[in-house]
Amino acid sequence: MNFDRIPLSRRNLLKYTAVGAIAGGTLTSTACSNNKPKEVGIVNADGKRILPWSNWSGNQNCQPSDRIVPRNEDELLTLLRSGNQKIRMLGSGHSFSGLIPTDHTLVSLARLRGIENVDKETNQVDVLGGTRLSQLGSELWDQGLSVINMSDIDSQTFSGAVATSTHGTGRDLQSISGQMLSSRFVTASGDILDCSPTENSDLYHASGNHLGALGVMTRSRIQTVPAYHLKEHSWMMPEEEGLETALELSKQHRHYEMFALPHSKYILGLTLDKVAAEEVPAEPPVGSGDAYEAFRMLSNAIDYMPFARRWLVNYGASTVKPETRYGTSPEIFGNLRDIRFNEMEYTVPAEYGPQCLREVLEKIKKDNIPVIFPIEARYVKADDFWLSPFYKRA
Repeated sequence: MNFDRIPLSRRNLLKYTAVGAIAGGTLTSTACSNNKPKEVGIVNADGKRILPWSNWSGNQNCQPSDRIVPRNEDELLTLLRSGNQKIRMLGSGHSFSGLIPTDHTLVSLARLRGIENVDKETNQVDVLGGTRLSQLGSELWDQGLSVINMSDIDSQTFSGAVATSTHGTGRDLQSISGQMLSSRFVTASGDILDCSPTENSDLYHASGNHLGALGVMTRSRIQTVPAYHLKEHSWMMPEEEGLETALELSKQHRHYEMFALPHSKYILGLTLDKVAAEEVPAEPPVGSGDAYEAFRMLSNAIDYMPFARRWLVNYGASTVKPETRYGTSPEIFGNLRDIRFNEMEYTVPAEYGPQCLREVLEKIKKDNIPVIFPIEARYVKADDFWLSPFYKRA
């Protein structure tokens, strides 16, 4: 979709405003001031400057008294055994909830990352807690392996993803926690506990969505599968068609999800399916990113023309063309998400999902609720982790 026909993006508006101001000689000289910029953060007792922390979207912030990045598990143990402050663990800061903010100590596992102990016979691998999902995908690929499933954003750390039941989509696929065979925790008192379905089983069943309450997950052994390629296909369809066919499409494809556009008559469907390497075209179709780019432009335009919200959303959706792309599993799973947002997430029994989504969309239209961000609807298989949103229920 070429949205240059609606050049009312925030970026363009600011650019043109600035050009006009310069031409008219109306800009002040504050940008050239010699004033020293204000330093951020605090200086602790050791003379170290401690920067404030903010999550990805900016809705969670804090000023910790210390930040520590242990180089290995031994340093982490020393910290926990000798520390005299409360400790919160940092992942990638992707979560929207208040799991991190503290005025005490923030600890990151950024130096504990990578994979170890690769077993090619069982396809099992140890993943260190600070490993980003993007790094996990690429390192596994180098070993001829792939994760069973992945979220559509791959910036999270593995331990953070497990702690929050991060998930992708797939009627027969569990959350990332479901790939975990065993884990190692370092407790607040500095003890090491290994857990699995047969060892410290209560800890294991609590660990799949532990929200940081059980200690620090330093490593996990996970089940992987031989490396595979994926074909992704997306298309826009009428809203009612999307709702009526959702359950059937979830059965027909390895991964199916849909993006409902509030105030519109459309739903974007998206499927992922395994393909053999020889099925990948020598020159795969180049994805245009129509749907994502269209939404970016729409969101900016609606900021300035809220009265035209319904027309803009429907017009933009109607011009999005079907798109197909191929790639390795880590290439296709991970997506660019650079429009910052805060998210609400709800889980309902899979069989009621489409009807629930229908009622939500009807409510938004009826009350003219001023939201345009797509509602992403995904399928997740049941698991048996105690606090999991999918506990014994798809």
